[in-house]
Amino acid sequence: MQQILAIITPTFFAIALGYLFGRLSRSSAAVLIDAAMYIAVPCLTITSMLSGPIVIREAEELWASCLLIMAGTFLVARFVFAFGRTKHSALYLPIVFGNLLNIPFPIIYMVFGAKGLANAALFYMPSGLLIYSLGIYIAAGQKGLRQGLWEAVRTPLLYAAVLGLVLNLAGVTLPALMMNSLKFLGQAAIPLLLLVLGMNISRIRPSHLPLTLVASVLRMGGGFAFGLLAVWLLGLTGIPRAVVLFEAAVPSAVFAAIAAVKYENEAEVVSSVVLVTTLASVVVIPALLYYLT
Repeated sequence: MQQILAIITPTFFAIALGYLFGRLSRSSAAVLIDAAMYIAVPCLTITSMLSGPIVIREAEELWASCLLIMAGTFLVARFVFAFGRTKHSALYLPIVFGNLLNIPFPIIYMVFGAKGLANAALFYMPSGLLIYSLGIYIAAGQKGLRQGLWEAVRTPLLYAAVLGLVLNLAGVTLPALMMNSLKFLGQAAIPLLLLVLGMNISRIRPSHLPLTLVASVLRMGGGFAFGLLAVWLLGLTGIPRAVVLFEAAVPSAVFAAIAAVKYENEAEVVSSVVLVTTLASVVVIPALLYYLT
């Protein structure tokens, strides 16, 4: 347990600093987001993808796991909302789409090293494509598919993951000077992601508590249940299994709240789910790491 606390304490300390900075300052997180998403995270992704050999079958299993978890949580949420005779649209976003970057990337890297991070980057790919296409389509009331696809095309992380995968499968070795430069820039990704997460949740206020709690349980509890189903169906073991189960139970994606606010679609409750699941992760993540390690 001391080892787990030593791993997660820096993570939540950085989030707390970002939260305090967001509360005390009027500074926008936009510059940090761009620096992380357009420079640091792609560099970290490429170097992680090239850290060891990748078997295409393992990549396909990670992609299948991600899609199964998203589809499963969507169907369960649909059933729960139908049973309760309530209609929602944007509320599916924080249930289906987990925060697969800000929290899991730093922790997986610290626990499982570059190999674990490479698996996490592969796992993220289907979600990254769908959240910037189908996610915006849902948030915009089924009117924003074109804009969503454009956002997906503009996401450097996806290109970095694809490039790293192609280079790895082709057996290409980058020059040492280039790899060292990419690693140097990639080191900035983890603190940037955590500070951005803290700044983003500092602007969220909880509301609609009963509905928020239901959606939060569906995200983290339902996600973990379908993660167990995925690793069982696909026979995953070792690091891929640990990565899938960890990613399955992560909090809701901050992007869900951003999209809901932008398109004025259930913004308060969606933002509340993001906040509650992020706070719950303070307890859930140590327990999950204890189980996985």
